[in-house]
Amino acid sequence: MEGDEIVGVDSHQIEDQLDLIFNLPEEGSALFTVRRIGGERVSRRLRVETYERAGLVLEEMRFERCRSRCTFCFVEQMPPGLRPALYDKDDDYRLSFLFGNFITLNDVTESDIRRIIDMHLSPLYISVHAIDADVRARLFGRPMKLDILELMAELASNGIMMHAQIVLVPGVNDGETLDETVKGLFRFYPSCRSLAVVPVGLTAHREGLAHLDSVTAGKAADLVSWAGRSRERFRKKTGGESFLHLSDEFYLMSAEELPATEEYDDFPQIANGIGMCRLFLDEIESEMEGMSGKPDGDISIALVTGRLGERFLGRYVLPAVERSLPWMRIELITVENRLFGDTVGVSGLIGGVDIIEAAGGTRASCILLPPNALNHDGLLIDDMRPEELESALGLPVLVPKSTFLEKNVISACEGKRTL
Repeated sequence: MEGDEIVGVDSHQIEDQLDLIFNLPEEGSALFTVRRIGGERVSRRLRVETYERAGLVLEEMRFERCRSRCTFCFVEQMPPGLRPALYDKDDDYRLSFLFGNFITLNDVTESDIRRIIDMHLSPLYISVHAIDADVRARLFGRPMKLDILELMAELASNGIMMHAQIVLVPGVNDGETLDETVKGLFRFYPSCRSLAVVPVGLTAHREGLAHLDSVTAGKAADLVSWAGRSRERFRKKTGGESFLHLSDEFYLMSAEELPATEEYDDFPQIANGIGMCRLFLDEIESEMEGMSGKPDGDISIALVTGRLGERFLGRYVLPAVERSLPWMRIELITVENRLFGDTVGVSGLIGGVDIIEAAGGTRASCILLPPNALNHDGLLIDDMRPEELESALGLPVLVPKSTFLEKNVISACEGKRTL
């Protein structure tokens, strides 16, 4: 019944959803012990097909809040008035295992580490940023109680795979500090399977926060060159894996070439912006190869994107489409991000109000939003829905699952209007 709490499955005590996931048998039956709202405990044996058919609906997991005060924390730079969930800061190893959230490990207890090892919660995604204790304290805004290298060594020795990240803050954890951190983490390879370096994200909402420098185009170019040399050394030691990856922003800011597909090691940190552009380009090229014939009508599509997306699409994607699909007309709608400020150029943080402002003069047959700009509930960052944009702009507004060459997109965008 609604409100009942599952406290035991067979001989296992259930503390949270993770215990339930691990202890529910895949076949046969299980003895459920339930605590009713009034405190009464009842037990009942159910067959697997019975509780699967019942469709257990669990309350949302209560996660551990982040207690760090990182100088670069993006949540602290959010504009006011957005949905409450956007201001939550989690630092929970369970969310890292289940959903790939990055965690600091700054507040894990011995029992947490024991549980990670006993339940083999692997892989975990760990925010390291630096291995030097003083630099870490500066970045995290607090003294470090635990030694990150000792923790990672314990996890590695117990078979836990890890993926690490460094948020690069110029003048703080770059240069020799960055070299030291990368070399220190590579010692754990292959347990530490990949390391991502992403640029610090700064918005227009940093009132009362410490001054930080952003990554410049020149700095990005230097990092791309450094990363290329480092990957060559790592591949000789790993047997072919790159280990070190830069986020796509560095390549787009510096106008350097994106790495080849094989250099991304099967994209272990795609959700962290590592290789999204290359994977998208591969998908586009594959879809173009599979397309046969010209549609009956003209196709004119307006692609909504951010400043960095404009660079990627303009340099890589549009020329490829023009060569292979000359009948398709594509307009780029580059949105000025007034919600977060012009320092934010990624497409995932574009708001509906800004899209309406930018797309008002399009002559395309339809408008496509970047899929990563919407959450699982179909909401943009400012809670607007595609349907609201349609009403305001008077054009179909579509959200492809992946690319603008999907059959349903082509079909919906056939029309007589041309750019």
